[in-house]
Amino acid sequence: MFFFKTTMISAILLILANTNSYANILKDILKNSLHKTPELIEAQANVDAANSRVKQAKAQHLPILGITGNKLLSQSHRDYWDYNNEKFIPGLKGEINIYSFGLIESEVERNEKEKLYNQFKYKEIEENIAYTIFNLYLKGLKAKESIQVKNKSLITHNKIINGLNIISDNDNGRISEYVQAEARKILVEQEINSYERELMITLSTLSKYTGLYIKENDISNPFIRMSINDLFKIFTSQDDTSNPAYLSSQAELESKQKSIDVERKKQLPKINLTGSITKNDREISIGITWDLLNFSSAYSIDEKVSQLAAARQRKDRIIRDIHEATRLAKINIRKNIEKLKILDSQIKASEKVVRFYQLQFNIARRSLLDVLNAEKELSDIQLLYVTTSYDLRNAMLDYMYSQGTISSWVFSEKY
Repeated sequence: MFFFKTTMISAILLILANTNSYANILKDILKNSLHKTPELIEAQANVDAANSRVKQAKAQHLPILGITGNKLLSQSHRDYWDYNNEKFIPGLKGEINIYSFGLIESEVERNEKEKLYNQFKYKEIEENIAYTIFNLYLKGLKAKESIQVKNKSLITHNKIINGLNIISDNDNGRISEYVQAEARKILVEQEINSYERELMITLSTLSKYTGLYIKENDISNPFIRMSINDLFKIFTSQDDTSNPAYLSSQAELESKQKSIDVERKKQLPKINLTGSITKNDREISIGITWDLLNFSSAYSIDEKVSQLAAARQRKDRIIRDIHEATRLAKINIRKNIEKLKILDSQIKASEKVVRFYQLQFNIARRSLLDVLNAEKELSDIQLLYVTTSYDLRNAMLDYMYSQGTISSWVFSEKY
């Protein structure tokens, strides 16, 4: 059975929680940061530009009106009556398309599809940036939890050393054990330093994306109020058509199809009504333009056909990637939940071993090395639990990303 009982899953997720606060700071970070990123500002500019191209195409139905001016500088004619007035002659000239065999309409439709593509691309980039910030946040949480595990181990080492310090003052033969404990303590401090460095780097990178100063206390479990059942029930899209990556690829494909129509209709006649007026003359005429032979236009159609084939393959690849990402996320969620259950049992057993070894050490039934090794084994299992918790949260994030529902989670009140 793929899904576990709700009660079991909820219990496991509660183990992942490291805070009693239900405040989801990550949502606030994402809400305040997404619209400020250069990538989204650029994407919005592309949307605005696409909207302007739609208006440009529609404007081809409107008349063009311009001012003209003409002054002859020199002329020579055989007959006197062929001579024109050499004065400066101002005038107006207008032109409007009467019929273009659907060219203008096709250009409008193509630009509408390009506008739609840019709008979906904006949503896709928004999901990508949200995923990046989310992933960095989870890495920071992993480093924070690792520090907590090692700080707990450091406290244990300090207790052992304090006890040995008293013993070694009265028994010189126990000094070697004191040195052993000190060496292990230094190793723990080095590990803490390494995790602190990892946390600081992650927070710094987060600040680059958000423009906010994020502190260690701002990091907490973002999924504390959401069970796995909630994830699959609320944040699963009905089909691929709601994923921004799919929608942008579909809009791109349709725009490429319209581009072929545009290029083909450019080879058809174009009929314009032209008129001009000066102080002395008034003219109105119908003009027809038609390229009977244009190799450039033929090659342009070939180019658009190739672009259409490439867009079709991109769409197929995106669908394949979405399905694969969904399958992998489900597998990782299931296996990490199973692993957390096992690790939880291991931690409880190792804690008992440490306590028993400490008692046996006090009555000289165990060596200090046995106690230190047991403590390290416990610490290693706790770190593995932290890593598995990170893997589970990351798998949940991957699932929402594959469904295109990260933004839905950000603006959800309940989860």
